[in-house]
Amino acid sequence: MRRARPLLGTFVEIEADGLSDSALDRAMNAAFAAVGLVHFLMSFHEPDSDLSRLNRSAASEPVAVHPWTASLLRRARLLFQATDGLFDCAVGHDLARLGLLPAYDLGPAEAGDFSAIKFLPDNRFAFAARIALDLGGIAKGFAVDRAIAVLRAHGVREALVNAGGDMRLMGQTAQPIYIRHPNETEQLLLAGTLQNGAIATSSPVATINVVDGRAASALISVPTRTRIVERCSYSVVAPTCVVADALTKVLAQVGRTDAPYFERFGASAIIIPASAADRKAA
Repeated sequence: MRRARPLLGTFVEIEADGLSDSALDRAMNAAFAAVGLVHFLMSFHEPDSDLSRLNRSAASEPVAVHPWTASLLRRARLLFQATDGLFDCAVGHDLARLGLLPAYDLGPAEAGDFSAIKFLPDNRFAFAARIALDLGGIAKGFAVDRAIAVLRAHGVREALVNAGGDMRLMGQTAQPIYIRHPNETEQLLLAGTLQNGAIATSSPVATINVVDGRAASALISVPTRTRIVERCSYSVVAPTCVVADALTKVLAQVGRTDAPYFERFGASAIIIPASAADRKAA
């Protein structure tokens, strides 16, 4: 059974097998509900989301968030530390300055990175500086993982969840995986097969914009706070989609598939330059 719904700013597709139609229907509805909850909790655009409340108030007072938001922030902290700060969600002010995110209610920016977040008891958080978080670099992968967890809890053993190219497979059936060509987006390049794992892809092409006469994208070089605009495709294969999603942003910055960050998470990296030879999918 296959279904798709518009969520997370893209189309989320779920395929599942191995149960009766009615059981699959319940499982898939619950999985979509989980994705919808992540969308609401972690959206930069929803004024009542956990993320918006943190950005609006955490520099002044502790803010309590949903357990899923707290869990994601703990994973983001681990990734921040394990990548020497290259994966940093505290880029909200930078993306707003580039016109890629709205600047409402953010207040004045202060220098700081993810280390400015104080992790307090009872899923409460405070900011030591007026940073602005953007979870767009990790929330989609987290949502895919939550959907897989819900499907597994409903007894599903073979499933695929795909959120705009961030994909995770559950089960023992290997499937071919394709990556969109960074320039010719109607073309798909075969990247191999995947079994019981995840792949995520990021590319500046997907969010390219012109700001003050210069190209800009949602991919940021954290050390210099500058825009990444090389027309390449950056993909990471990892055991979970949240890790794959986050590490694509690291790959875009280091430009090396042999960087040590990927091995630390049991991941592998793929870079497709804009000049890559086109191989059309059958």
